[in-house]
Amino acid sequence: MSGLVTGWGVGPARAANKGDRESWQAASTVVVQAITTLSQSTFESVGIQPTVAAPVILHGQSKLVIDGKPEIFYEGAEPCPYCAAERWAFIIALARFGTWSGLGNAQSAKNDVDPSTQSFTFLRAKFSSPYVALETREILGNRTLPNGHFASLQSPTPEEARLDNTYSSAKYFPANPGYLPFVDFGNRVVISQSSYDPFILHGLSREQIVADLSDTTNPVTLDIVATANYLTAATCLIDGNRPSAVCQSPGIPGLAVHFVKASYGFGPTSCTSSKGQSVCGGTNASGQNGAP
Repeated sequence: MSGLVTGWGVGPARAANKGDRESWQAASTVVVQAITTLSQSTFESVGIQPTVAAPVILHGQSKLVIDGKPEIFYEGAEPCPYCAAERWAFIIALARFGTWSGLGNAQSAKNDVDPSTQSFTFLRAKFSSPYVALETREILGNRTLPNGHFASLQSPTPEEARLDNTYSSAKYFPANPGYLPFVDFGNRVVISQSSYDPFILHGLSREQIVADLSDTTNPVTLDIVATANYLTAATCLIDGNRPSAVCQSPGIPGLAVHFVKASYGFGPTSCTSSKGQSVCGGTNASGQNGAP
């Protein structure tokens, strides 16, 4: 984290190593433009869907703040299919509050559940907003080590690891404790694992996923945009409902009443590579969220 977290000290996170930086590929500007400029009518038409798990709402927790702004913290891994799915909705939702840059291409592991799910990486991503601050960690990259494990990328600080361990626990996520991605909206709303089943994206290219987003009857659109609506409402909850054009738009006010105290997600699943390294976290992972 780069600023103040209420009640905690802050230490630097480890940067990516040289080999991982060399494998980075910028996301298509056409694709990024498409997913960061969805029409208001698309959000309104989709609303919320029964196939999408609602976020978990917290009560009485200390606020998460950076430089006076509410903080959103994301922790994921490039090979993780749940992270791959959630990033689509996360990018779409936050684009309503600010500007993304530095998004890169990524896909989930080829030898795991929901293989090769097309997505993005936040390894070099920046997000600028007058309303919220964002910190991201991609703890594993797609580069394979000689032992078959995936290379470490960005280690969470002790404070970030504490957030994950506390709020992705079985208390809040009984069916899938400790799974990635973990997303914390200001210690008010949290997500662990993806909000929808990544299988909906199976076999689709990024361009095909983007094309589907223009059809509000398409199952891909319903899952991604409904998730983005939930994430939009979570952001509005921590930033004082700004901007009003987003937070007071049809479908967003009152959406937080659908948030839950504990989530069972879209169904219990597993995510373990053939070498035994978890790329999706989980309580049975070795090390912090499966990092080698």
